[in-house]
Amino acid sequence: MQNLIRLTLSSGLFILLIFSPSSLSQTEEKNSLAHKLQNSFNNKLESDLSNIFSKEIFKDIEKKYTYFSNIFPDAKWIIKPSNEPKDKRQSIDIMIIGKKDTGVHKYSLISNQRIAIKTENNKITSTEILSDYSILQSGTNKIEMTVRIPDTVLTGSKYDVDIILDKPLENTIIAGGLIAVDKKYFDIGKHKNITLKPIASGGLFKSVRAPLEPGKQRWSALIAHPDGLISVTKMVRVISDPDNL
Repeated sequence: MQNLIRLTLSSGLFILLIFSPSSLSQTEEKNSLAHKLQNSFNNKLESDLSNIFSKEIFKDIEKKYTYFSNIFPDAKWIIKPSNEPKDKRQSIDIMIIGKKDTGVHKYSLISNQRIAIKTENNKITSTEILSDYSILQSGTNKIEMTVRIPDTVLTGSKYDVDIILDKPLENTIIAGGLIAVDKKYFDIGKHKNITLKPIASGGLFKSVRAPLEPGKQRWSALIAHPDGLISVTKMVRVISDPDNL
C-alpha cells in the first residue's frame, strides 16, 4: 500500500508532458490532438509520442510511463482540450482511471491534472502544472468524498484544506492524517510517514496559511475507513498577483 500511496504523489511527473507541438489555436485541432494523445496512451503507443518531445523530455516520460503501466496496466486515459490560462499558453486536461488487483487487495486510482506548455522548434520545451489531485483507494466499495482544497491561493493568505466523506459514519471513529509534502520528497515520489489519529467521521479539516513566496504547496492525506484506505494528494499553486487567480 505504501508504494501505491507514493504513486499518487508522483503521478503528475509522467503525465506532465503529453502535448503536441502543433498549433492549438482552433477547437478542431485541439480535439484532434486530444484524441490522438488519448489513443496513444490507452493503447501504449509510445513510439507515436516520441516525435513530439525533445530527447531529454521523452526519455523521462518513457521511464515514468513504463513504471506506471507496470502498476496499472489497464489504466484508462481521458484527455481533453482545456481553457487557456490568462497568459494564453496552451493547456490540456488529463484524467487517469486505474485499477489494481493483487489477489489479496484491490486498489483504484483517479488522477486529474490541468497542464500548460510552451513549445519551440516544434518540440515541447517546458510545462507547468496548473492544478493536480489524485485519490487512491483500497477495497471493493467506492468511498465517495469531496476534496475542497483550492487550486490557487495568494501568498500569505489563509485557506482551508478539507477532505469530506460524503456519507459520514455517524458515531464511528475513523483514523486519518494530513501533511504538507516537501518539494524534495515530491520530486522523488516519496514522503515522510503520515501519522494516523482518531478523527471525526466527517473527514479531515485544516486551516492553513500559504507561504510568503510564490511556488507550490502539496498536501497528502491518509484515511483509514471501514471500507478501506484512502490516500489523497493535492497541489496548490501559490501566486503573488491577484489578477492571476
